[in-house]
Amino acid sequence: MRLPLSNTQARNWVSVYLCLLLAISAFYSIVVPPLYSVAVPSYLLINIAAPFIILISINVSREFLAELGWILLAYLVLFALSQWYIYLAHPVLNDKLILLNAEDKTVQFRHTFFTQSWYLFNGILLYLYLKYYATSRHLPYIFWSFRILVIYGFIEVLLYQLLHRNGDFLSNRMFDNVPGTGSLFQVNSIGGWVVQRMKSLTGEPSMFAFSVVPIWILSVGLKQRIDQVLFFAALVLSFSTSAYLGIFVLACGWLVFNRAFRKKYVWLLPLALLAPFALYYFSAGFRHFIHDAVLDKLTGASVSGEQRTGYMKNHISYWVHDLNFFGKLVGLGFGYARSTDFFSTLLVNNGIIGLLLFTWFFFKHALVPMRDRYLHQYYVVALIATYCIMMLSVPEFGYLSLWILLAFPYFYDRMSFTYQTRYR
Repeated sequence: MRLPLSNTQARNWVSVYLCLLLAISAFYSIVVPPLYSVAVPSYLLINIAAPFIILISINVSREFLAELGWILLAYLVLFALSQWYIYLAHPVLNDKLILLNAEDKTVQFRHTFFTQSWYLFNGILLYLYLKYYATSRHLPYIFWSFRILVIYGFIEVLLYQLLHRNGDFLSNRMFDNVPGTGSLFQVNSIGGWVVQRMKSLTGEPSMFAFSVVPIWILSVGLKQRIDQVLFFAALVLSFSTSAYLGIFVLACGWLVFNRAFRKKYVWLLPLALLAPFALYYFSAGFRHFIHDAVLDKLTGASVSGEQRTGYMKNHISYWVHDLNFFGKLVGLGFGYARSTDFFSTLLVNNGIIGLLLFTWFFFKHALVPMRDRYLHQYYVVALIATYCIMMLSVPEFGYLSLWILLAFPYFYDRMSFTYQTRYR
């Protein structure tokens, strides 16, 4: 079956569709209707358009269909191997694991494989849509989506200061029909000043950081000064270790790439390093903030840090002690367990093979050539920062900023199919 459209008409249709999709790509805690947690508008748009874009691609882009087929084949083969391992070895899903559905006692072909696969392929489909159909014309829609996300986050924080209650009045997403589970309300104290942690419409501060960090780093490469300041301030107000990890990675990348600074102002580096230490010892408020936002989480002294460290250790222990050699290679199956980090989650679910395949797929985009060398440098930094955040603190693959980042080098240099303009 083929649609009665010319190639130009088909591309124009997909272009308009992508404008709409990207304009809402940053929002996750609003669903339609609220009783269904999967009914995120961007996910619905991705799925509704899938049959049409697949049909269009028969004429317009056979490469789209080929890559989708190869990804699906590799995914199913790895899952089949993991199920074969379960059939042969009969592993036990013990208390070391955080199962996505603890009430489900089945081991083979668990229901969560299918639900989590749906989230994953939402991201993969967006990645392929952008890789084969997006142009530089679509870039402003991405940035406006995240600007609105951040501006709403500032409104959220301001309303808390004025009303002393949750400033988020739009989020309606729920899990298991429990109000508030789709958007967490958290505060942080800085020297007695209580501030709501910015999460906006992403669900929680760490997810907000995971979503905004790659777009923020791209804004640095694109030299968009206002976006740089806006996104940076929002990341700081999230009080998320993930955000600070992203800031640290960008700072390291900036020092590596900025040779002029290293030559002329290298003497400022010791002062920049000593200043936080001085504030730590002489300011009780700053010391409390550093412990609460960073040190206690990293060392496990806080409840959050202790849980994260414990969950990672338990999942790695399960992979080491409870899986045989073949199980270590292929894992239990996608969507079985979910730790608070993606590293141990991938090890248990997809084994060494899955971890290596994901890492290869992720970083192969660093090798995609781009005309703007300066932008390409910061694109690589964005990849490193996002990968580190995922592996250490955010086991998330359904947030669309990840897939936008991966597709970015393919569509940024592509001129519009209908408008010979570029976004700079």
